[in-house]
Amino acid sequence: MPENERRKGQHLTWEDRHEIQKGLREHRSFKEISDIIGCSPDTISKEIRNHRYHKIRENRKGVYLKPNRCKHRDTCRRRDVCNKKKGHKCKIPCRECIKCNELCPDFVDAPCTIEKKAPYVCNNCPKSQRCLFDKYLYNADYAHKEYLQKLHDSRKGIDLTRDELVALDELVTPLIKKGQPLVHIMQEHGDEIPCSTRTLYHYIDAGYLTVRNIDMKRTVRYRKRRHYTKQPKVSYKQKEGHLYSDYLEYIRENPKTRIVQMDTVEGEKGGKLLQTFLWPENNLMLAYLIDSKEMKNTVEVLDKLEEALGTDTFKELFPVILTDNGCEFADPELFETGQNGEKRTKLYYCEARHSEQKGELEKNHEYIRYVLPKKTTFDDLTQEKVILMINHINNTTRPKLHGSTPMKKALQSFGKNAMERLGLELILPDEICLKPELLK
Repeated sequence: MPENERRKGQHLTWEDRHEIQKGLREHRSFKEISDIIGCSPDTISKEIRNHRYHKIRENRKGVYLKPNRCKHRDTCRRRDVCNKKKGHKCKIPCRECIKCNELCPDFVDAPCTIEKKAPYVCNNCPKSQRCLFDKYLYNADYAHKEYLQKLHDSRKGIDLTRDELVALDELVTPLIKKGQPLVHIMQEHGDEIPCSTRTLYHYIDAGYLTVRNIDMKRTVRYRKRRHYTKQPKVSYKQKEGHLYSDYLEYIRENPKTRIVQMDTVEGEKGGKLLQTFLWPENNLMLAYLIDSKEMKNTVEVLDKLEEALGTDTFKELFPVILTDNGCEFADPELFETGQNGEKRTKLYYCEARHSEQKGELEKNHEYIRYVLPKKTTFDDLTQEKVILMINHINNTTRPKLHGSTPMKKALQSFGKNAMERLGLELILPDEICLKPELLK
């Protein structure tokens, strides 16, 4: 079997979906994407249509964002079709006003055809930035999450009708109450029982039958399966252009570029973690709770930040990110590319075993340890508690800032609006608490 050939009926993986997202970003056809993954173009088409999400354009205060649907909107030179006031001409061009859609005699409805026309999504559409229509987007992480949820829901319940379940209960329950083991019952009545022995144990344990575990002499206990998530491997070549030497060169060429340092903080081994960010210019720190050390979780945090801030503000605050070589940050392309397929940031890696290259963030982790000492589990935390802790940390005076706080310094450069979107707020100096009692 060729390397890229897939078995018939094989489901798409998380890596496959990222290849689809990458292909859409690079304007590849469904045939070109399918050749890379090893499936049919029809599979790619169905995947995109089934798992794209609808992004509705929302009106912001003072901004009119509803689109003009007229076919002639780009070439129209009409004015004052609405005739607002007698003796006064309307200054708004008709092509910029949706009211003219109802009043103009030359109006021809022409909505965006992306919903029903390949590639069915707006990823990397050249008109995306100025288009006012609702968008259809494909995001690999969102699609995979939706796929897993659908797979989980499809496996809920039991594969029996109500009549079949009643018949099974009437057959099995009296025999078990006589003291017969399930193995004996399956041997004698296997043709009448529409499931395996193990499934029957599961039905009894779940309470689908009248008989209970206590009615049996010994219930077989199956060890819970361990599920290991295979981290996608990223070759050294994919990190070329993202090394620390490349970072230093970029900073020399762009000395005024804003830098953000990124890392993770562990609680109990195998439990939840904190993904942290820090701006060395003002020592402002962010932290987000993630379930595990998987790349999809860390990428998702950046996606949420971009969504909360808006793409333009995100690019302004996160132009360059410096991190370590942890497996959770392995693929630079996933972090650098936004949900709309655009380049949103630049990611660089520190040298191996040189954590001092992002020393400001490592130093600021000690403030987290004041509240969450080492070996403290993060499983009981919520994002609201994490934000509370971060607000107290950011409002603590730093000698480096000459008696000021990271929060005050960040307000001067980032603006109040951005700080509110990040969930950051001022706290009075005497109310600062950096003890575990803060989160109790």
